Amino acid sequence: MRKVIHIIICFLIALPTYANEDSLIVYSLLEQAKQTTNTDSSMNFAEEALNYAKKQNYKDGILTVAKHFGNQYAQTGELEKSIELYREIIATSNFSLKQLSTAYNQIGIYHVYLGHYDSTEVYFLKALAARRQLNDSIGIGASLNNLGNVVMSKGDYDKSVGYFIKALKIREQINDSAGIASSTNNLGMIYYKQKKFDIAINYYQKALAINQHKNMKDKEVLILLYLGNIYDEMVQLDSSVYYYQIAIDKAKEVGDLRIIAMAYGNMGVTQHQLKNYDLAEKYMRKALKIRTESADIEGQAILYNNLATLFVATKRYKIAIDYFNKSLKLSNEIGYLETSRDNYLGLADAYENLHQFKEAFFAHQQYNVIKDSMLNEATNEQIALLNTQYETEKKEKEIAEQQLKISEQHLRVEQRNYALLGISLFVLFIAVIGGFIYRFQKQKHMRLQEENLLKDEIAQVNLQNKLHQERLAISGNLNDNIGTQLAYIISSVENMEHLFKSADEKLLAKLTDVAHFSRTTITQLRDTIWALNKDEISFEDLKLRLYNYIENAKLAQEQTIFNFKVELSNNFHLNSIQGVSIYRVVQEAINNAMKYAAATNVSLLITEKDEFLVLSIKDDGIGFNMAEIQLGNGLENMKNRASAIHANFSINSAPTEGTAIILEIPIAEFI
Repeated sequence: MRKVIHIIICFLIALPTYANEDSLIVYSLLEQAKQTTNTDSSMNFAEEALNYAKKQNYKDGILTVAKHFGNQYAQTGELEKSIELYREIIATSNFSLKQLSTAYNQIGIYHVYLGHYDSTEVYFLKALAARRQLNDSIGIGASLNNLGNVVMSKGDYDKSVGYFIKALKIREQINDSAGIASSTNNLGMIYYKQKKFDIAINYYQKALAINQHKNMKDKEVLILLYLGNIYDEMVQLDSSVYYYQIAIDKAKEVGDLRIIAMAYGNMGVTQHQLKNYDLAEKYMRKALKIRTESADIEGQAILYNNLATLFVATKRYKIAIDYFNKSLKLSNEIGYLETSRDNYLGLADAYENLHQFKEAFFAHQQYNVIKDSMLNEATNEQIALLNTQYETEKKEKEIAEQQLKISEQHLRVEQRNYALLGISLFVLFIAVIGGFIYRFQKQKHMRLQEENLLKDEIAQVNLQNKLHQERLAISGNLNDNIGTQLAYIISSVENMEHLFKSADEKLLAKLTDVAHFSRTTITQLRDTIWALNKDEISFEDLKLRLYNYIENAKLAQEQTIFNFKVELSNNFHLNSIQGVSIYRVVQEAINNAMKYAAATNVSLLITEKDEFLVLSIKDDGIGFNMAEIQLGNGLENMKNRASAIHANFSINSAPTEGTAIILEIPIAEFI
């Protein structure tokens, strides 16, 4: 289940002032452009306004028209044209520092819409530098807030907090209440993302108080929703319900159906967690009604999924399957892979509880296909490359910021020199130059250290890539060489059986054993290659592998009924040794039950108990006397594999009472 969280990022957009004849003409032409329904005519009026502003050298008018074009291009998805227009007018117009700061800020906003966060940061830094030279406190606060938002989008939370706190201090100095509310709200958001809930609540409460004082109910409702979400994650569900209820009441006053639907949906999820299932369904259906009437397909897909999950919890599995399929249809329609993935996982759970293992197996397969398509190995390599590039650019930006700070410090030193020139010009000059050289050398030393660190990080990434390639090469060689040789042995043995049809039965039995051994070795080889190719194995991957094995076992032993059930609240991640060891223990146990125990029922149950992951393999076979039997190779191998992954291993059996094999793995051992 997912709760809907909307992050509101407010960027400062300077509005022009129309005061003279030129501004009135430009304003009039733009109004005609806005009111004209014909696209070509609208663009012609805007072009006329731009040409007039350029001819009259009316720079504020040029910026006003450029912004109009930017808004038009934003609606048509052609924001690159807006950026090119701003670059052209900056190059051809002699803008003042204030006008340049406005242009830089606007270019940064267009890059935000395009998702170019690195370019956004560069232009917001340019706008900040200009506003600092102008000593524009309001503009400085807005630029710092904008930088905090874009850095937060890039995932650099520590740097984002620094920007937000600087913006808050400046806004508190000039008593900008709206700005203070925005900064405290953003600080609440960033600490919420970092799971520092107590600090986040403190900042959200400050922002809430300001918005309540200003009677800004729309922003107040969003903060109430954020507080409800925080208390939900802290598992303080009564507090979560309290804030959601207030948010619902306030949202009704505002009349914003989108926010009302968010509040209903989130309240439904929390009521589900409280096991108030009827109440949870009531709120979810209210939210679904609004999402349906507003044709919000994404919202409908999420709510159908949440309702289906609720039906699984209340053991209404057939209804759950119907709702998962409704959600799946909508999510596939809009290409919403995350919800499609969750739907298949939920379907697998519902089918498994209905003992429809074939359908559960298919759903698991589709879940893994989507999961792998969202992040496959090729994507991982590309992500690693992009991450290295991003880290390199990040270091370069930090160096550029340090150079900017050095330049600002140098400027302040020069101003101080002029102010104190009459007191002691010679002494001040020596002190300033000495201090500058010292700082310059210190900054240079720090940059060299950072560059060396970056080189080490890049070398580490390259080493990991080489290790990955070597691992692929080894697995390829195993498959191509040893696998081919074993296949050749099988073929040769089968040919020999045909040639020696009249041979001794012991010889034929021996040849059959060799062929069976070779096939088993190929299967084990493939399982080993499967584990070798992965840095880590999710439990869903292992579960799918076990499903495959049990399906094959059913085909080989039709008279035996197999039951496979998994009851886990987490998706654990295992290393390759853990994955292979668990798989081999289950494989050996089921194989023994089929070959030696003459079992008619075999069950595999995987659960969480205390701090352990517990695998239980039970059969109703002939059993054996624990006091009289010695461990054979198979049981000894299982015991050794359990020891290798620091797991507890036990066997319980008695004649005619079947056999139970228990494997307990400490959860702390997993990745």
